[in-house]
Amino acid sequence: MTGNVNRPDGGGGADAGAELSGVFDMIIARDTEPPLGDLASAALAGGRRLRRRRRAAQAVGVSAALVLAVLGVSTLSGSASGPAQPVLPAQSPSPESTPDSGVGPRPEPSDELAPYPEVPVDKGPLEQPGPS
Repeated sequence: MTGNVNRPDGGGGADAGAELSGVFDMIIARDTEPPLGDLASAALAGGRRLRRRRRAAQAVGVSAALVLAVLGVSTLSGSASGPAQPVLPAQSPSPESTPDSGVGPRPEPSDELAPYPEVPVDKGPLEQPGPS
């Protein structure tokens, strides 16, 4: 059963198909198709525009990744700061180059410098208060 049950006459069949085909033929014959030249050229131009944008975005992304990779490698290898220097053990300073620590004989004061003030020094042992 191929009929249309929603039609008021309950009919359908081959007559309905021929009628529908005739209506479609009238619609197609009456309306002219739009020119495809304008539509196709606009679609091609839009596609080219999208392709250019994608290529530009890819180029920016690749160059940013390369810059980050170069910076990362140079930071990790330490090549930016120059060649690595060997670590040498500490040397004790020579006696002539040590600054005056206050121990030993005092140098003679010159006229340009003020004399050292006399500070009394207690020669006995320090007494620490013990628990009471």
